[in-house]
Amino acid sequence: MSGFIPALQVDGGNRAVKIRISRGIEMKAVRCPSCGATMKRNGKTKAGSQRWRCPSCGTSSTVSYDDTAARLGEFLAWLTSKDTQLSLPGQGRTFRRRIAGFWRVWLMPEPTGEVHRVLFVDGIWLARGLVVLIAHDGEHVVSWYMAQSETSRAWEALMAPVPAPDVVVCDGGMGFERARRRVWPGTRVQRCLFHAFSQVKRYTTS
Repeated sequence: MSGFIPALQVDGGNRAVKIRISRGIEMKAVRCPSCGATMKRNGKTKAGSQRWRCPSCGTSSTVSYDDTAARLGEFLAWLTSKDTQLSLPGQGRTFRRRIAGFWRVWLMPEPTGEVHRVLFVDGIWLARGLVVLIAHDGEHVVSWYMAQSETSRAWEALMAPVPAPDVVVCDGGMGFERARRRVWPGTRVQRCLFHAFSQVKRYTTS
């Protein structure tokens, strides 16, 4: 493994520091966070962790491993697969413990402030009870928001960072319309022809 994150803390007199190393990369050498020299193994701590010492400046350190990237990879691989948690080893108990924190991460893009004449908005449902709300200008995704359902509050979170367009093309859902009246009150609405056709077909055919 390599790519340690330099000293998180230094403890006064004995200059003990902690170094974090990301999993998944071969570690060629542990470098001293103080002077950059190669550190040597120096016994174990009371907790059993490997202790390292710099022969050049005397800094003593321990190494902790940051497996956040690996756990995020596991979470995303499962989220976009057809596997269920019950199909995982131990019926997914270990998996749920490892990825629990990622359910609380709501990713948002950086707003650019660009004003668009027309925006297309829709929700893309994933297999895990998660919907990605998207605003698109016909060429690029302008904004997105992950939610558990297409509520007006979720639509507001998508729309708020984006300047109101002249026209928005949507499926006509009530959640979006309530949000539009609050956030983009002056924007004209064009129903998506596919969604309009689907609703007409549903109500006029058996």
